[in-house]
Amino acid sequence: MNKNRLIAIAFVLSVSLNLLFIGAIAGRHMSGPHPRDMAPPLGRALRGLDEDTRNELEPRLEDHARTIAPLHEEMNAARSEFRKLLSKKQIDEVALQKSLSRLHKASGDFQSTMLEQMVLILKDLEPEQRRKVSRFLIHFPGDRKPPRRPRD
Repeated sequence: MNKNRLIAIAFVLSVSLNLLFIGAIAGRHMSGPHPRDMAPPLGRALRGLDEDTRNELEPRLEDHARTIAPLHEEMNAARSEFRKLLSKKQIDEVALQKSLSRLHKASGDFQSTMLEQMVLILKDLEPEQRRKVSRFLIHFPGDRKPPRRPRD
């Protein structure tokens, strides 16, 4: 194969790959926010709603994310501190108790704020929308899927 032909093939492949990447990026932006991009965990719970409703809720979810982020960071820091204390050869009971108290407070603050935020968002949804969202909100640790609804 001559040199010009190799350059032409490389050029066509390069342009094709660039168009593929540009198309993927453009398609992602044109299809609206992916549920994974929405503020967790409420964003994931709202993925069953139509796009217009999600777009309408997006500013509120961004506010939610700004409120929740520092609480989540504190909870993770407290959890990390507790793990470090547990991994030491000699347990410092006083430090461990303080760490557990910090973790308990951080977890409680995070959970209570999450519940408040959920109520603020869910109260404005229609009953059918709340039903769709409830599938993602009502679960127990370790469950792979939400529990079955009780039969009336």
